[in-house]
Amino acid sequence: MNIFEGIQLPKVLCEVESPVNGKISVIEVGNTRKLIVGGVVQSLNWDAPGTSRQVWGRLVENLHDQEPNLKSIMVLGLGGGSMQQLLAKKYPGIHITSVEFDKVMVDVAKQYFNLDAIPNHRIIVDDALKVIAVPEEFGISQNSFEVIIVDIFSGEKYPDLGASGNFFAGIKNLVVPGGLVVFDRIYLEHHQEQVNHFIELLEGFFYNIKSVIIAGRSNSDNVVIFCRTQPQVN
Repeated sequence: MNIFEGIQLPKVLCEVESPVNGKISVIEVGNTRKLIVGGVVQSLNWDAPGTSRQVWGRLVENLHDQEPNLKSIMVLGLGGGSMQQLLAKKYPGIHITSVEFDKVMVDVAKQYFNLDAIPNHRIIVDDALKVIAVPEEFGISQNSFEVIIVDIFSGEKYPDLGASGNFFAGIKNLVVPGGLVVFDRIYLEHHQEQVNHFIELLEGFFYNIKSVIIAGRSNSDNVVIFCRTQPQVN
């Protein structure tokens, strides 16, 4: 008897260098494909056995609890498109606008994660900060979205969104009054002080802030922060 019989070894499908993200890898184990940047898994194929239990699936489920009838959403950050795929499944007919700075990432997502199969999906390849600052250059008008999700990472790195409030004001301008802005942050122990400060910063710009900690390999791998653009009365 071979003790290794039945064990599926990882298969490397793609390794490519990006000027934005550095090394991007796609590996496959059984029915699961993983997109890895900087040693961090940034996407799974949407129909992998564990995707619904990871941050992408949990975020979409929490979002659906609060907004069950979404028609339009913007997602800053793309990766392999796990979030976008799940949003399209959860909200049939939804219009999704994704912003991704790294064209190499978009190409990888199209080739290995079936990105082009998502209906009503517009991809803007540009800097998310620029899109928020001058949306009219991209044909985006005020109050275009019911929800904006900020899911921007390069490995474990999160962008400096600034403390001046310009970015947050720009996002609020694009969301309908009372709509949701959602931030996904890595919440491992060495990130927690920085993230807690970030949440305090958000309290100066948004309302009804709710944080949901999502366990992964540890007890607190991610925290998803839901914010309203206007106060809600329960």
